[in-house]
Amino acid sequence: MLKLSYNLIVLGCVVALVMASIVMVSPHDTDNYLAAALDKQHLLDTVKSPRIILVGGSNVAFSVDSEKIAKHFGMPVINMGLHVDLGLRYMLNEVGPALRKGDIVVIFPEYDHFSGLSLDGRPRELGSVIKFCHECISGISTPTQVFNVVSGIFEASESDIFRAIKKPKVESKVYTRQGFNAWGDMVAHLNKPAPLAFTDHLSQIKVSSPNQAIELLNTFYRELDTKNVQVFMMFPAIPIDEYKGQEENFKALYTLVETEAEMPIIGTPQDFIYAQKYFYDTFYHMNRFGREERTAHIINMLEPVIQK
Repeated sequence: MLKLSYNLIVLGCVVALVMASIVMVSPHDTDNYLAAALDKQHLLDTVKSPRIILVGGSNVAFSVDSEKIAKHFGMPVINMGLHVDLGLRYMLNEVGPALRKGDIVVIFPEYDHFSGLSLDGRPRELGSVIKFCHECISGISTPTQVFNVVSGIFEASESDIFRAIKKPKVESKVYTRQGFNAWGDMVAHLNKPAPLAFTDHLSQIKVSSPNQAIELLNTFYRELDTKNVQVFMMFPAIPIDEYKGQEENFKALYTLVETEAEMPIIGTPQDFIYAQKYFYDTFYHMNRFGREERTAHIINMLEPVIQK
């Protein structure tokens, strides 16, 4: 029995060393879209307070002009938006420890977070972010996230190795680290024509109570109670047809959020619906004109509630 245990331990160590070697020797694409997490973390650590911090997935990354918001309110803005599949828990964990007195946090959860998408993220996205940004490990706090990170790192490393072996393809110049500006906004798509009309649609919204996403938001809000940090929630921008397709579900979700969320909610889902012509390649990514419209709406709706 002891011999069997010893052999299992030795085998486990060998497997761990082999897997670690794979990660170490795998190529690192420093211009990977998710490598932008490193730059966003640097902004979070170095930009002086008070500042406005925007939290969410790609609905924030692609569809906000942070510089315009900064000029209007006279304080720096950091756009932390990156990818919905990092999970809402990671997004909140990432910014929580870095918040200081006077900061203002505006959270834009994707609708997916309220109706089925794992709050602990998905392996490939979480693993890739931690692979590129070791400091981002602060966003990991649950066993499920740890498992996703470990499996995701090896999954991402395997993909990098195969991509390096194969003949490189011409990659999109939009989804890259260099596509973000100094504020953390994705801007590489602003001067590009939209691809062919996108066919993906927002998943069916399923309203349930208690809702794990709302509970997570409430926990985050309570933990900041003594930090003198203002926290607000706003809804993401979507095409009007997406809203009309399940209008009753959006209304039911808003009623649930308004009833159970403890942080101030600014606006309703209906306040952030726009014509299809304002979107770039998905129902969460806006083009130049949509970005301008949405930013103006955000400024107008934030102005009455921000304590100057």
